[in-house]
Amino acid sequence: MGKFGLALVGLGFVLFAACATGPRPSATFNAPLDARKPSLTVRFDPPKDGLSAVWISGPLLQGATIEGEARSDGDGWQINLLELRWFNNWANGWTQASFLLDGTASLEPEPSGWSLEIARAPQLDSPQSASIRYFDTYERKVQGLEEFSHRWDRIQAVVGDLAAKPSTAALAGDSRGLRRFLFPEIYGYDTPPAPAHAKVAAQGFDWNSDYTKGHFSENLRFLRDSGTLYRDFKETPGLWQLAFEWKAFWGREGAVMALTKQ
Repeated sequence: MGKFGLALVGLGFVLFAACATGPRPSATFNAPLDARKPSLTVRFDPPKDGLSAVWISGPLLQGATIEGEARSDGDGWQINLLELRWFNNWANGWTQASFLLDGTASLEPEPSGWSLEIARAPQLDSPQSASIRYFDTYERKVQGLEEFSHRWDRIQAVVGDLAAKPSTAALAGDSRGLRRFLFPEIYGYDTPPAPAHAKVAAQGFDWNSDYTKGHFSENLRFLRDSGTLYRDFKETPGLWQLAFEWKAFWGREGAVMALTKQ
């Protein structure tokens, strides 16, 4: 079984030994972010009719919770990943959304602890429902789902482009670096721009269109120069890192994460 750590997202986990016995009802497993705070928690509720509800949450999911069900399999578990629920606050409102998942994973004992392996990678492409609050305006049902779906498509397009380039793949897990790369006009340039650079005014900012041409694929340039990507980032910052994390682990069949039993 080929294992790669979550160095893919620059987090460098330290793993601890755990007793290799099958998880009992209400068992909890963690991937530690540091000595005090878990980056991911996998919790099993007591079984009912042979199935246990499973809840997966933590900083690696950027405000999201994966819900599923599990059946014991020898000393471990076979897990069906069924739904992802996501919620995010920002200064002037909030967004919540849910995605249906169709993936499977296994939790198995190892000599040094436990391993969570993605057997069938769930795709996170089509949200099932969404609601958005912007000041005193609420967008729900069809309208909320449509607006969120368009936003998620834009974020996935940008993240997919960045993750595919060696020069920007390291922005995964680096929220400050990501915002500086996306919007240096607001968060600061690594290298000062030319004084006579071309500008496009939108959403209350002058966007450096020369920078856009030099750093973004052609199909994404209008989204940045129109200020659309900035609004996507400002209102749903965690959604960008969720897209990165999904590509780094959850969306990869055979990906393995080491856990320790709490």
